[in-house]
Order: sequence, then C-alpha cells, then structure tokens
Amino acid sequence: MKYIAFYAAILLAFASCNNPEPTEISIVPYPSQIETGRGSFTLNSSTQLIVQDEGEFSAEVEFLQAMMIQALGEKLSNESRKNVVEIRKSSSSQNPESYHLSISSDKVLLEAGTPEGIFYGMITLRQLLPPSMESGDSTDEIKLPALTIRDQPLYDWRAMHLDVSRHFFSMDYLRRYVDLLSLYKLNKLHLHLTDDQGWRIEIKKYPELTAQGAWRTFNDQDSICMDKAIEDPRFALESKHLEERDGKLQYGGFYTQEELRELVNYAQSRHVEIIPEIDMPGHMMAAIAIYPELACNGEAAWGDLFSTPLCPVNEEVYTFVENVLTEVMDIFPSKYIHIGADEVEKKTWEESAAAQQFMKENGMQNVNELQSYFVNRVSNFLQQNGKEVVVWDDAMAGGIDSELKVMYWRNWVAEVPDKAVQNGNEVILAPGDPFYFSSPNSKLFDIYNKPLVGSKFPEELRHKITGIQACLWTETIPSEALADAMLFPNVLALAERAWSSEEAQDWDSFKTRLQKQLPRLEQLGVKYEYNPTTKLIPFMNVDTEAKQIGITLESEISQPTIYYTTDGSEPTRASNLYKGEFFVKESASIVAAVFQDGKITEPVLRKQVDYHQAIGKPVQYHKPWNKSYPAGDAGSMTDGYRGGESYNDGIWQGFTNDFEVTIDMGEKTRLNAISASFMQAAGPGVFMPDYLEVSISDDGENFETALKIDHDIPVTEKEKVVKDFKGSLEGKQARYIRVLAPNVQRGFIFVDELVIY
Repeated sequence: MKYIAFYAAILLAFASCNNPEPTEISIVPYPSQIETGRGSFTLNSSTQLIVQDEGEFSAEVEFLQAMMIQALGEKLSNESRKNVVEIRKSSSSQNPESYHLSISSDKVLLEAGTPEGIFYGMITLRQLLPPSMESGDSTDEIKLPALTIRDQPLYDWRAMHLDVSRHFFSMDYLRRYVDLLSLYKLNKLHLHLTDDQGWRIEIKKYPELTAQGAWRTFNDQDSICMDKAIEDPRFALESKHLEERDGKLQYGGFYTQEELRELVNYAQSRHVEIIPEIDMPGHMMAAIAIYPELACNGEAAWGDLFSTPLCPVNEEVYTFVENVLTEVMDIFPSKYIHIGADEVEKKTWEESAAAQQFMKENGMQNVNELQSYFVNRVSNFLQQNGKEVVVWDDAMAGGIDSELKVMYWRNWVAEVPDKAVQNGNEVILAPGDPFYFSSPNSKLFDIYNKPLVGSKFPEELRHKITGIQACLWTETIPSEALADAMLFPNVLALAERAWSSEEAQDWDSFKTRLQKQLPRLEQLGVKYEYNPTTKLIPFMNVDTEAKQIGITLESEISQPTIYYTTDGSEPTRASNLYKGEFFVKESASIVAAVFQDGKITEPVLRKQVDYHQAIGKPVQYHKPWNKSYPAGDAGSMTDGYRGGESYNDGIWQGFTNDFEVTIDMGEKTRLNAISASFMQAAGPGVFMPDYLEVSISDDGENFETALKIDHDIPVTEKEKVVKDFKGSLEGKQARYIRVLAPNVQRGFIFVDELVIY
C-alpha cells in the first residue's frame, strides 16, 4: 500500500482517552494524557506558593514567579493559605522531561523528578493563563480549569534550526527565538554559524574570520531580496546590519564569544540546548577566501554545483579545524557539535595530484571515501574531547562511523533513514519537504501529518530515530519580520509532532487549538503569517473486498463546509454535503470545494477515482524503480491509489531507466481502454516518457502491439504538468498487458496507477 493512504491512520478519530477533549483548553503541544474535571482554581496574588524541591528547582521557581508578575502583577505569596500552588520533586521518572500537573478547586500541584520536567509543567500552566499576560497586562485573578495531566515527550531531540550565515540576526532576536521555542517545548536550537556567505562566530586565534569573513558587499542573494523588497518591505536588508567599510556599504555582523556565552546561559535557563554548526569540508568559502591555502587548488571559487571545499589531505587544514573547534567547544557546553559534511564539491579533489596520491596510498577507490576520511578524522578529534558529532545525511556517501548522528534532510533519497539505522547510527528527521520552513512549499498540513519514513522502515530499529527538527535557511530571508512569518505557526505543528504521543496527535483538534494560540503569539509580538487555504486534500482508501474506493477530504481550515459531485460537474449547495468518508464503485470524477457564506471557493478539487479491472493484479517489473521513490513497491501500479501534486508523496513511483512492466490479469479478459498518468517537472529533472506503448498477450511470451500513445509536452515546459496517456484497446481479449514508456531524457520519469477498463 502506498504510504499516503496512510495519513489515514493519523486522521482517524481516536477513541482513546488520550485524545484531545472537546473543551476550551488550548495546549500546544497536546499532553500525552489529560483528564478534565469540574470547577476551577482561582489564582491570585494571595495564592500561596509551596516548594518541596530539595533545593533543585530554584531557577524554575524564579521563572514561575516572573510569570506570575506578568499575569497577576505580583509574585505568589509565601504566607499560609487554603488556596495553594505546590511545586514538588517526585521520584525520578524514566523520562527526565516528564511531569504531572493537577488542578483542583483549592490546589495546583506540579511535580516532576527533574528541573526540565518542572519547567515543561510550568510551560503548560503558562498556556492556561490569558494571552494578555505575555505583554504584561496583568489581572487580579485568573480561573484555571480543573484537570489532571501526565505528560512526557515523544522524542528527545525536538529542534529548530536557524541559519545566521546567509543573513545575519541580532542577539536580541536569538534570545526571542529561544523564548518561543521553549514556549512550545522545543529543547534544541541548531545554530548554523558559518557558510560560504558569512562567518558569524568570533575565533580569537583567527580574528580575520570575522574581521573580513563576517562582511560582504551585496551578493546574488541580497540582490534577490532587494528586488522582492520593492513589493514586500520584509525582504529589505535590515539597516542595523549595514555598515560602511573601506568606503563601501557592506552587509554583515558576527557574535563575540562573550555574547554567545550569554546566549547559551539564557537558553539553559529555558532548557534549550544550543548546538553549533561549523559546516565542513564544504560551504567554507568565507574561510577559504581569507586562507586560500586551505583549499587543494588555493582558490575560493564555485565548482559545478557548490563551493571549493577544504583540502582533506592538507595537514594545515586539520590544524585550522581543530583550533576553530577547540574555541567552539569552549563556548558551547552542548554535548553535540554539528560539522555539516553536506553538498561537498569534490571536483578539486579529483583534479588534485596530492589528493589522488593520498587516495592511492591509502587504498581509496573514490573521492567519497576521501570525504569519509575527513569526517572521521574531525569526528575523532571531537569525540576525544567528549563531544558527540552530528552530520547531514550526505556524509554517508563513503561510509561513516556508527557513533555519528545522521540528520536526514534529502527527502528525495528515501532509503537514507533505513541505511543509517542499519549502520547503527541514530537519525534525526529533518526532511526538506516539509521541514524546511524557508520553502513556500512547506505546508502546515504536511508538517503535522506527512509520513517521514517509508512503510518498509524496520520497526525493530525505530528507537534509532531520536528526534525531529525543522530548518530555517535564510538565503532570501533577511529580516526578523519575514523570519517570523516563515516560522509561525509552522513551529507549533512541528512541536506537537515532536512532543505529543502518536495517540494524542489529532489534526482536527490541532486546527482548533491553533486558533487560540494566535492571540498569544500576537501579544509576544510575533509577526506570524497564517492564511489557511480552502484547498482540499483528498485521501483514498481502497477496499478490495467491497470493490470500492473510499474518499476522505481534508482542509487546513477548521470545520469546513464541503459540497461534492461524482460526475465531474461543479458542485453547488444542492450537491452532496460532505459528512465524512464516502465510497465510489467503478469510476468517478470527483469535484469538491469548500463553501463559505454559501458560495463556492477556489481552488476546486478535481480527482479521478477508478476501481478498475487490474486492481490487485500482479505486476512484473522488467526494469527496477529508483530506490529513492519506491511508492508501494511492486504493487504500486495496480493498487487503486492515484498520485497528487508532488512526486514524493509516496504514490508516484520513480524511474531513472525505462518504465517497462507486465500486468497479469489472471485470465483472458476483455480490455476496453487503458490510462496511465505521468508527471513532468523539468526544473528537478522530471520528464515525460517519449511515448507509451501497450502490448497484449495470451501466454505472456508472444506479445502484439495494441496501442502507442505519443505526448505533446515539450521538455522546455517549466510548469509542473500531469498528463494521462489514454487510449482504447477496442475490446480485445488478453491475459497479459505489457506497458513500455521509454526514458529518453535520462532524467526521472514518475508514474502512478495503470488503469485498465
């Protein structure tokens, strides 16, 4: 079964008591277990605070009292009262971040075994307070609902990333970033400090890295932003990061070591761990421009795809790297150091006589192994200094040590998580689709629901997936206001997926609770952008017993009114009112839309659904699919599921050779027509086949051509196109149907269902 159907498991209404209750309580991320009671607790400045923490929670108690000053105008009282808030250390739980919160008419009890657990309980309590408290608008008393919560996170690593190299962000913004992550129980900030476009961390042994490397005259990315700023001022470069240097206006900035230490301390008070990334051996142009001897060819330049990397056979490189990382480790107490190892342009290594000689002497077959040598050598240095090493999944090309944490971002290489855990590595899921929030294609629905590993992932190794992370790359994000808009409310969906148990995750509930979080973000000054679309998202459920296909419609908006037809006509208020899953037998042209104020809204969904003759019939592949796009493996072409707009949705099956399969109908069958859908997206190298040829046979050995269909989509077409190759088989009788689609462009071709009428 193709794994988009699959969202269905996520979208079902849960019967479990762990499910979000139909109450006014809006907590994000939703707790693992919650039971609502009757009545409420009256919180005011006369409420007594009792602390039984064995001296361990002083920082958290201080945080609570600061929160009370914002909400009530005063701290909680130390004097004896009937109405109390009690903070209590409990026996340690198996999960150090777990907590228990109980609210009754006369007592709020928060208990946990660790400061982290107590802090997260306080964050839950904070979300029960009025949003106005975030801006210091206090009130005399607050009613808290009676409830009991037992909560713990799903993943240990719950992270947001921020790229401060491409465009620079102030220290004030970084502190605010930490505050917002902690508000939604995210516990790690991955700080991307260096790249080709700027070096942002002070290294005292190499002062020129920031004196020169932190500044630049306007580059291509800045030009794109300035052009966009004509229509949207959020794309303008912020004046506080512009400075006249040597008679030229330059853009940039950097953080001193003292500033970063202060930030680390601030983040620790919010239980956010800052993980620094010094990207290497690629993405090092900012350093190589100052120290060209670090490159094999002595140049800071661009190769075919990426920038010139560090030279892995030059001992001076390791001296430089170790000196830099020694200072980085002194600033950041995190047990993790991220060294990147992504997008390495290896052409200079191939052209370097020294590199080739080194490879020959060490029995290396290719430059991927040379990259692994570099990664392992730098990792060994960090491990000897008590650190754990994180790399992007590109680093796996030549093989890596099993102790490294792999950050999976290349979602188009679907086998990466499987390969990593089989190698013994822990995996952090950060797939670019949907977790690159800098992309306009990152949709709230997908962030909350999209499967992140394939259906074939080994269940017994699932514990090796230790976290989820989203990234904000800032090539075209130069301002704090624009960063806010790309981050929120997406961060809330990420947070719930990273924290809440799978049983507690519920899309419909999240949409409702999200609406009640927006006023809090407004009070915090977050320039979020929330424009939920009325676009419908269809899901299919193929029922082979009843020979029908169920259709479920989802939307980003809460409780939409949807009308639909099954005959291809445009729906009206007199059409079928959508009340949940409906079923189609044989073929139907589904047309559906959200109606608001009694009127149809765009976009209108059009979806062809076919319960056809070949569903469930075996398919022989004469040439293999690409392992990165397996869809539902060998059953993909005849399982009844139709692909959507994205070729990586788990429905479309991808090929880098010709597509050639044979369907076995099981017996001689009357064949009226065939339809096959292909996609073209020329930008990433996805093209139509040259033609579709259909041959039929009675014995599976001797085939005669029954149909050939050409296409009319030029390779120069830049827009994404989906084309149905349809043709009549004129009622011919046959058992076997062979389908050939030549891959003339030698890029990718993507196919979904082979429909036999």
